[in-house]
Amino acid sequence: MPVKVQFENHMSARVVEVHFPDGLTISDKDDLIALKAAWTENLKKWHSPYTCLFDCRQMMVKEELRPDFERQIAFFKNFFMKNIIGFCNAAALPSWCPFEVVEGYEAAVARTGLGRGAGLQRDLSDLRSRIQIDNDFNAHVLEISFLADTALSSSEDIQILKSKVQNILRMWHSPYSILINCVNLTFTETAATEFQRFDKFVKSFFCKNIIGYAPRGDKSSYPFITFRSRHLAAAELEHSGINSGAVANCSTRKITPTEKA
Repeated sequence: MPVKVQFENHMSARVVEVHFPDGLTISDKDDLIALKAAWTENLKKWHSPYTCLFDCRQMMVKEELRPDFERQIAFFKNFFMKNIIGFCNAAALPSWCPFEVVEGYEAAVARTGLGRGAGLQRDLSDLRSRIQIDNDFNAHVLEISFLADTALSSSEDIQILKSKVQNILRMWHSPYSILINCVNLTFTETAATEFQRFDKFVKSFFCKNIIGYAPRGDKSSYPFITFRSRHLAAAELEHSGINSGAVANCSTRKITPTEKA
């Protein structure tokens, strides 16, 4: 089974979380290649030093492949990663790991600039935790979803949305459109009016358009155009026709052909 890896980038705190929903099993060279490819792709979003939180809760690396795994960690230490901290349960603490592993996610988080409980656990009663943002750099689309029913009702709610998007905008260096999944989202009249400030803000930072899809409420209550399905909304978006927005506009550090080997 291919390595399934998820990254959570905290640009302001300069922390990258690497999670393995199904555990990390390195049983052959292909697994190492897959991990390196995913990590390298995520690295394109970074052009400043970061600390890495690495999920070791269900990690199994074949003994004969451990030197290769160690070399791969050393490889990434050459590119912006200033420190790596693993976390797992007490019973799974590996003695062979090429970096420090601590017991418990909270203990690892305490060693970084992240707030308590950020990233791994979400309190869906909290608006900020319900907001999920995904970047499709090749399509030049930033997609916003809400993980539970959300009624944006005040200027404070819009400010929370703005704050979370503002953090993600650090990754973007080229024009993009915003796609909003409205299946769990409604607006009050007050929030819809305040959203116009948000619209003006993002359009001053490369944003070309904001489009929603699958509206839960009346289409006229949304402060942007909505479409019945994601497919129709995506078709409406205009591709910017430039290089991938994942590539940082920064020449201070580049991976050379010899370093890729």
